Amino acid sequence: MNSASKNLCWVLAILICITLPHKAEAKRRRHRRRHHYSGPPPTHPVVLWARTLSESTDHEQRRIAAFKLSQYSQPIYQDQVINTLVKCIGDTDVEIKVLCTKAMGHAGTKSNAGNMRAILLEKYRTDPMLRSTIVRAFITRGDNSDEVQNTFLDSAKKTTNNDELLTLLSYFEAFGSGSGRFVQTMVEIYQGNENVKVRRAVVQALADRAQGQDAVIALLSECADNKDTPLALTCLSGLQLQAKKDVRAWSAVEKTVQSSDPDVLMATLDVINALPEMPNPKIAKRLVEIIGEIDDSELQEKAILALGNCGDQSEEIVNVLIKLLKDNNTDDSTRIAAALVLGKQASQFPEPARDALSQCSNDPSQSLKLACSLGMKDFEARKNAQPAPGTSPGNVAATANTGTPPPATASTPSPTPAVSMPATTNPKLASTLPVPPATTTPATTPTQPTIKTDSGAVTTAPADANRKPQSEDDGDDDDED
Repeated sequence: MNSASKNLCWVLAILICITLPHKAEAKRRRHRRRHHYSGPPPTHPVVLWARTLSESTDHEQRRIAAFKLSQYSQPIYQDQVINTLVKCIGDTDVEIKVLCTKAMGHAGTKSNAGNMRAILLEKYRTDPMLRSTIVRAFITRGDNSDEVQNTFLDSAKKTTNNDELLTLLSYFEAFGSGSGRFVQTMVEIYQGNENVKVRRAVVQALADRAQGQDAVIALLSECADNKDTPLALTCLSGLQLQAKKDVRAWSAVEKTVQSSDPDVLMATLDVINALPEMPNPKIAKRLVEIIGEIDDSELQEKAILALGNCGDQSEEIVNVLIKLLKDNNTDDSTRIAAALVLGKQASQFPEPARDALSQCSNDPSQSLKLACSLGMKDFEARKNAQPAPGTSPGNVAATANTGTPPPATASTPSPTPAVSMPATTNPKLASTLPVPPATTTPATTPTQPTIKTDSGAVTTAPADANRKPQSEDDGDDDDED
């Protein structure tokens, strides 16, 4: 009995295992039959809109279909839709053909981009009413081909419609080639058009797409001092991008830094901070005035950083920086900027700067401590910097005084100092130091005793003696050298 019961249980278990999967599969099949679509294949929405546009006689339905196509933001690759749009841009209804032209911005694939370009350019030449819409379609398509550039440059020179011109300039701002013809056309438009919006658009296009051509720098330098503040700001922004190594940028900011407009000052300081280091006493004096007059901490910080680029290492600059660094009521960002710039500007007055940078190491602000440490390293590096091989400090000073480089000098110092030139050997700054008459330092006998000849030539020792009153530490360094 027990054996029969066990066998029956096994049989039932096997039957259950066999029948359950079949029931589940049958259920899935019934579900698929109930939800399976057996009609014609689904139609893409753009195909339906194009069909309505080409076949319907109802004006409102056609307008709605054209509007939906113009708002469709994905690529339109279906041939029948593209053909409908090409036909539609010649529609008698102005609103519908404008909407279809806008939709052409997404029509076609890379393989037929040339064909789409030719169709749009032909329509651009023959239908003035669609010109601005076609320009926007090319912006959407991202087409920066030479054919499009040249066509639009010709139109920009000829048109007298400022709205159309602004649309063209928006294309050049995004895709301008930066070529000589591009720059020349932009400059001519700026000079021949008094509309402020057009001038701003021209400057913006040059700022974004030009390649630092002379005509660009000249125009930006001129318009940076314009009475229209937005235009002046755009010109300054353009200088920051285009004139990083052009000396004419300094002439422009010499004028704009005198402005009392905070926005113009902020843009001017951004330009100065983007330029390479070059002492400019006129700008430096104005920056010291700004630091003392303005309470805006951001503007004050940028003015201090600008002193690092154009400061002339004067005692006034050093005293202002030290005062800001020691003032606990000053904003931390301003004190940090003062510590960093002090290391660049204190070569002529080392002791007060060294004391100030050393004292701030006890400040609770870790950021200020780090800034003071970096400022001290910069200060020591500039102070101890050695002249280039084959050039002695005396030779550099003699060159600054006489304008004639000694024969042993490897290269003639340029009137415009290089960025990497140590501050103490800068020819423009050498004239501010007490310089003795022409000195001669024998290269093979550094310990030669002091000798003064009848001709007035002196050796290293008298030169050191003359330099001693400037700073005791400087004299020590010369002895060690």
